[in-house]
Amino acid sequence: MKLLIVLTLVVLMATATVASVQKKVTKTEQLIGDVDSKLTAALLQGDSASVDAILADDYVEIDAQGSIRHKSDVMTLVRAQASAPRSTSIGPEITVDETRVLVYGDTAIIFTLTTTRYQFMEYMTLPQTTPAPSPSATDRHRLTKVYSKLNGSWQLIASQTTAIPKH
Repeated sequence: MKLLIVLTLVVLMATATVASVQKKVTKTEQLIGDVDSKLTAALLQGDSASVDAILADDYVEIDAQGSIRHKSDVMTLVRAQASAPRSTSIGPEITVDETRVLVYGDTAIIFTLTTTRYQFMEYMTLPQTTPAPSPSATDRHRLTKVYSKLNGSWQLIASQTTAIPKH
């Protein structure tokens, strides 16, 4: 009988743990995720107006090598991308493996785990009809992004990327 009670308690604790992990996403968490997705798309498309609206004026980014970029640095890169000729590019393919959003009033933190698959020919371009070859190198990164609600809209104020060592 004691064994049955212990087993029942273990099952109840496991069920409670699974239920807490499968937390329902709030409207604010969904909104932050949408803003972050919009930023990613804008960066990839060279949409400087959207990037400018989402990045806070005092935005600071620390990349995986420890370099610091500010909003002006990012905007320079976005404008250069927007003016580049359009073609299919052999470059990184990025997938988001995990995402967690924490909201504290007018501040939100996004934690993500990404996998980036690179080509050795990073900047080579191909005609639109030619399929890109398979990826040839892979990196994984943890990203932390901090958003704040400024003047009624969510803006990215800081981000940091940490490279995960290959084993």
